[in-house]
Amino acid sequence: MKSLLIVLVLALQVGCASYDTMEQQPEMNNPQAWHAYGEEHANKGFIQHSKQGLAKKWGVSINTLNNQAFNAYNKGYMIGKKQYCSQNATWLGATGQIYRGICDDIDPFYRQDYMNGLRSHLGRM
Repeated sequence: MKSLLIVLVLALQVGCASYDTMEQQPEMNNPQAWHAYGEEHANKGFIQHSKQGLAKKWGVSINTLNNQAFNAYNKGYMIGKKQYCSQNATWLGATGQIYRGICDDIDPFYRQDYMNGLRSHLGRM
């Protein structure tokens, strides 16, 4: 049963990873767009990108991604992360949603609560 749970979680993560690639690139010189992108990215539970990771994601050189855009992304991400991590972790798992670990540094029991909810969800299948 435990291996089935792991396989299901990994399959769901792969499916959701492809969703992340469907996003549109924020305009390079628009800090508000980068802030909104960071907030949305975290609200979906995605792990925060490094500057190198963002440049690679959008296929641009690291020099093209200016510090103002990257800082705006980080500020937006922190707001979205706070919102995402305020939801009930047990409910997140019980509804079969994916958790990528972004709240582990905020709440050491978040993952455990998520897994309890996920086991409940899988038990109903």
